[in-house]
Amino acid sequence: MSFEGYYQRLCKKGHYETVDVYVDDLRGEKWTCSICGEREAWSRIVDCTNGDDEPTRLRIAAQKKCDHCDSILETTYEIPKGRRGYDDRRHQET
Repeated sequence: MSFEGYYQRLCKKGHYETVDVYVDDLRGEKWTCSICGEREAWSRIVDCTNGDDEPTRLRIAAQKKCDHCDSILETTYEIPKGRRGYDDRRHQET
């Protein structure tokens, strides 16, 4: 049986990335953000093998928008304290 999944990662500045588990062989202590170069602040593996797991929903901390067309240029997220992040149904950290 094979494993399918990906990492959800946030750097210390709140930039979000996803990386396939077979592409990313770097542990959190070696991984750096492709946007700013900061180290990992939070990560979680999403198991897609049987379709049971869902990605963690993250809260947006800030967004930078273009002054001319209002498109989103950069988004940063709040760093969850727990491994599961935020549960929107209960509005609390899990």
